[in-house]
Amino acid sequence: MVLEKLPPRDLGRIETPENVHRLFDLIKPKDPRFATAFYKGLFNTLVADDMTQAQRIGYGKKRWRVVTLAGQLIDPSGTMSGGGTRVQRGGMSSKFVPERMEPEVVARYENDLASAEQEWQAWQMEKKTAEAELVQIRKRLPEIEIALEKIDLDVSTANKRIKEGEKHLAELQYVQKWE
Repeated sequence: MVLEKLPPRDLGRIETPENVHRLFDLIKPKDPRFATAFYKGLFNTLVADDMTQAQRIGYGKKRWRVVTLAGQLIDPSGTMSGGGTRVQRGGMSSKFVPERMEPEVVARYENDLASAEQEWQAWQMEKKTAEAELVQIRKRLPEIEIALEKIDLDVSTANKRIKEGEKHLAELQYVQKWE
């Protein structure tokens, strides 16, 4: 988002049904100038403890967009989505905590990567060889088609000569019979 293009907004706290929190108010950006971008994405989405409270709030006199702690979402249009069986917590944390990996695991992954790269390079070479062979075969295809046509013509001519020879043989046998 281009921060300068976002319209100015009143980002102050608002009155909410049952005094539930507004999701925007729970986010503390590292730099205050990013607050308008968060507001644009979240607007006045409220946070409810469960689906019962979310339905009560979302479908009251005024319709609200409400998300539950389990991740279920009620939109002002009436649609519900999200949720799941496993509750995710702490996904909005701004602190990245890398997982610690044992050196043996890293070494194994590096070996797997090197092996996969070698296999990929071998496959690339096979592919290039096959493509080169295909190009050669395609170049020879017209030549092969002409040779096949010639062979067909030779076979046809030979069959005609055999038939003529058989006729000639029959005539000679007939003449020899009368002599």
